[in-house]
Amino acid sequence: MTSHAEPVEAMPGLSRNRAGLRRAVPVMLAPVLAYGLVRPAVGSDALALGIAGAIPVAYSIVLAVVRRRIDPIALLTAIGFSLACVASVLAGGSSLPLKLHEAAITFGIGLVMLVAVLIGRPLPAGRVLRVPSATRAIDGPLGAAIGGFLMLHALLHLTLAVSLSTGSYVVVSRVVDWGTLAIGALALSAYVRRLRPSAVADPDA
Repeated sequence: MTSHAEPVEAMPGLSRNRAGLRRAVPVMLAPVLAYGLVRPAVGSDALALGIAGAIPVAYSIVLAVVRRRIDPIALLTAIGFSLACVASVLAGGSSLPLKLHEAAITFGIGLVMLVAVLIGRPLPAGRVLRVPSATRAIDGPLGAAIGGFLMLHALLHLTLAVSLSTGSYVVVSRVVDWGTLAIGALALSAYVRRLRPSAVADPDA
């Protein structure tokens, strides 16, 4: 029975958020569809990206009002999008800031996690992922892995943003998002599954 229960409990936080992941699918696809519909009707890529990018932000605001609870990630995304709009205007209508506002957030979070590991004060990634008896010795490798993954994801987006047309980037970036998310989730799940037996066997480590 243990062998059947272990995969389910390897990342209970992820398992409990499957409904949220299902809701994220239309939220991620909506900007792509909106950009395709809006772009022929407006005069610039930046304006079309701004309209398309406002959809998930508006969704987050409505959800926060309905639930009367602010999601920190949604708030951070909304702030990043607002700053990207300002940067786009200051840059003369460049679409690059709007392409990269999400990547800037993941890069920043990844950088913070890596710096925290380097100075010996890793963020409590093990507790967030509900690894039993997570210690700093566990938080360090987890923080380094997650932080490095986030920064690589952001750099990949930067490469795509400067090498592809805006229309191509909008589509390809979403494919990359889901692909890297799937690879990262599987790798993280496997790593946490490896950690659990040792954490349970030696809770005071």
